[in-house]
Amino acid sequence: MLDKIEKTITEKSEKIMTNEKVESFVNNLGGMVCFIGAVVFGIMFIVGGASLIKTGKNYVVKPAKEEKHEAEASAESTEEAASAESAEPAATEEAKPAEPSAE
Repeated sequence: MLDKIEKTITEKSEKIMTNEKVESFVNNLGGMVCFIGAVVFGIMFIVGGASLIKTGKNYVVKPAKEEKHEAEASAESTEEAASAESAEPAATEEAKPAEPSAE
């Protein structure tokens, strides 16, 4: 039963698809869909690019500059902390020899 139905469907689809008019219609329809898809992609690419250029100043460029400033600030703070730490041991070393001599 299923074989009979499959055979009739196959025969009719072959007759339809071998028809030149149907084949050209399917090819033209596919070409139109591809062309419309390319146009929509181009429009979205331009709109998305313009949106990124417009908002990129807020989200892409500024954080990179802020990171540089933060990196410089953290480097300066670590240098200051290191110099403060190196100054403290020198003061304690000077104070230690003075204590035994005072006793």
